[in-house]
Amino acid sequence: MARVDHLVWAAPDLERAVEELAALTGATARAGGVHPGAGTRNAILGLGARTYLEVLAPDPAQAPLAAPAGLSALKAPRLHAFAVAAERLDRVAARLEKAGLPHPGVIPMSRRLPNGRLVRWRMLIPAGHPYGSLAPFFIDWGDSPHPADEAGGDCRLAALRITHPQAWSLRLLLERLEIEVPVDDGPPGLHARLATPRGEVAIGAG
Repeated sequence: MARVDHLVWAAPDLERAVEELAALTGATARAGGVHPGAGTRNAILGLGARTYLEVLAPDPAQAPLAAPAGLSALKAPRLHAFAVAAERLDRVAARLEKAGLPHPGVIPMSRRLPNGRLVRWRMLIPAGHPYGSLAPFFIDWGDSPHPADEAGGDCRLAALRITHPQAWSLRLLLERLEIEVPVDDGPPGLHARLATPRGEVAIGAG
């Protein structure tokens, strides 16, 4: 079974989102770093072994148009996407192609941590489907330290599920990709339950 690597909690303002998350969970996300050229920066909240919540927001130090348009248009944080861990992205690419999904190839990325250390990773993002960010992307951290290793916190990912009007179709896609995340009928959305110092809390599509 594929393992959830991290959830992406998208927000219009990083500091405000970190404060809201702390008020909700009783745990504070740590500064992650910036994504040069992508117009974003993040903070990390550990959710257990090699799993974390990424608070992703526009980076005001970069050009305003560099950040994805959806981030700046948000009125409040929302659970936006999730990543699945994969050590062999070439095998994942083959599964995507077998499922009839094109992809732009493996995308190398990096960011520098507040302590100056450079972290590198590679991603593979499926395309050609109608599910938007509800279809997961795949990530390989290679030899870089995993963000959850230094994120700390007393939170855990208790459950993750997806809702979509074409639940049966998305469910079939996830099965082909060997991803065991429940998919229910409903408006498009990603929903998570976190075990936190303040009890179990829910975060979702907003």
